[in-house]
Amino acid sequence: MKSYLLLPVLCVSVLANAQTETSIVKHYQEINKQVQESKQHGMEGTLYCNEWVTNKNSMSWPAVGIYAETIQFWYNDDPNHISRRERDPKTVLEKVTVTRKAAADFISNEEYLYMSGKPVFFYSTVIEEGKHWETRMYFNTKGMFKSSVKIDGKELTAKELALPENSDSRPKPLVELKNGRKYQDLFVMQMVY
Repeated sequence: MKSYLLLPVLCVSVLANAQTETSIVKHYQEINKQVQESKQHGMEGTLYCNEWVTNKNSMSWPAVGIYAETIQFWYNDDPNHISRRERDPKTVLEKVTVTRKAAADFISNEEYLYMSGKPVFFYSTVIEEGKHWETRMYFNTKGMFKSSVKIDGKELTAKELALPENSDSRPKPLVELKNGRKYQDLFVMQMVY
């Protein structure tokens, strides 16, 4: 009898995560559309963008060679226009993108997506020495509920991720949640006049 009760509970849990994943994907697509519109239309776009550039002239860095990093903060309103008592200023941040180029053959792109001030999605691509890594992590209030890792277009199974040679490719949800919150804090700090 207990096993019959467990099945509906598991089904509801799976459906709840699928609905969350669906809402995250929909939000991701909507924000990416707004980012593109804002890039095309400038002041008439729906999102604002602040950009931090490290090593703008791509000068050589010690022990790295060529290095450049660009962080874009995409947001829908100036947090200074909203009283902190009325609204958390982090809620206006929709997306952060981080692009890094190092040495002759390293490029990484990271995206942090937010909903109502909470990190909900992390996406990363890394190209190094001819290999291509792609990582996706989906978050809800309990933490990461789904992840996907691809190397050179092939999705790795849990068994393959457990192999020692793939240890660097394993999702690191606590690290990326911490980084996502760090970018939120940086965004709020830079917006204070």
